[in-house]
Amino acid sequence: MLYSTPTVNINSKKYDVIIPIGNRCITAMALKYLNLSQESFPFDYIPSNPKLILKYLNNPKDFYPIKNNVRNIDDIWFGHFNVTDKYEETILTFERRFQRLFSALENKKKILFVYTSECDIYNGYANKDNDTTNYDDLLKIKDFIINKYDYNYDNFTIMAIHTNKSYKNTDNMINYSIIVESKYISNNMSTHNQETWTKYRETVKSLMKEIFKL
Repeated sequence: MLYSTPTVNINSKKYDVIIPIGNRCITAMALKYLNLSQESFPFDYIPSNPKLILKYLNNPKDFYPIKNNVRNIDDIWFGHFNVTDKYEETILTFERRFQRLFSALENKKKILFVYTSECDIYNGYANKDNDTTNYDDLLKIKDFIINKYDYNYDNFTIMAIHTNKSYKNTDNMINYSIIVESKYISNNMSTHNQETWTKYRETVKSLMKEIFKL
């Protein structure tokens, strides 16, 4: 798995907060590994896609897992959380995380949202075949934030790492790409194994190190 040397670097110290927005655990993992994560937010360690994240920004209750079920109504997996004997505590945890996110937006803090695209490798949540849609939905997240929290609020950036796709940077959005060889790509999660995710996650960490000049 390869990536081009980033043409745009990001100074993490310019941001008040850095928030992962999927689409798998590696986003939060890499930020923590690079000591860029100081607080927890709703989409840490949760597989998803930008369309669903936009839905949950509009209605957080749709995000919450079903009691005694490791998934929510959209089949999103919550395997890293206790949804049985500590269900109520888990819901309170997510409520606090959403409040932390919304408070940062309402107070117009300088925010860096970070998206990576491991799910695209295995077509998890139909991400691989809908990569253009994923990009469009990231733009919709950008528009949602601006429209909801003030048309003059542009004090945030979405940093997106795509799989086998490249896009031009736009206002409030910087795009990067990882090239994943065809032998790792599948439509049915058949390449979802330790070799694949380890290679991808190490590549993400290396790319982020260059992006942030760490």
